[in-house]
Amino acid sequence: MRDSKNWPVDLADPQARRRARAARRTEALRVTALPEWKRLADALRRQIVASVEQDADPALLAAHAERAEALADSLERSAAGKRVALVDSAWESERGTLAYLPFSPIMGSLNPASFGIEIRREGERVVSEVRLNEVVEGATGLVHGGVIAGIYDELLASANLMIKSGGPTGTLTVRYRRPTPLYETLRFEGWVERTDAKKVYAKGHCLAGDQVVSEAEAIFVKFSVDKKTAGWQPPGSGA
Repeated sequence: MRDSKNWPVDLADPQARRRARAARRTEALRVTALPEWKRLADALRRQIVASVEQDADPALLAAHAERAEALADSLERSAAGKRVALVDSAWESERGTLAYLPFSPIMGSLNPASFGIEIRREGERVVSEVRLNEVVEGATGLVHGGVIAGIYDELLASANLMIKSGGPTGTLTVRYRRPTPLYETLRFEGWVERTDAKKVYAKGHCLAGDQVVSEAEAIFVKFSVDKKTAGWQPPGSGA
């Protein structure tokens, strides 16, 4: 087997794949340096949207399935486990946009299963404006409540980065005040209310037009700066 830094390794050896994957998870990654990877994720995300909107005859569906299976086979041949750690870096200074968790199921720009949302700083708050489609539909024409909760979890965790703190979610409480519509601009806002020695307390809300459709509160458990977690570094310390 070659050194794990010199890809590829012997992909037929599962232990070699595991060791190489573990070694590469801690390598630095700047998403902006890999536009082809993001282009792939964006194209796959478009296919996910289109696949739930099909109203086609069986022959056309079969043709789509054949091409999709061929692409899946091709991708699997070059797949060797997630290459990098979840942390990219904290904020892109040029745009004030969070460049973090590139494989997150909520905002991961390299994860085609994510919603592809962007989170940015506005003063003392973090903000995400998003139009959600039928991939995340719950009741007809409305966003699934679990999706809303997932966005809040990501958003409020991002608010912690404003004060360079971070850690896992302890509790998350969402109050659904009104139905949340698809295909309308939703503005999620989050902020840190207070902190203590071990916890961060954050709040947020979501606006559809001028109406508050939901609110959230969360408690996060702080990581110590010397926490030894594979692939983790203190938020705000990224390049």
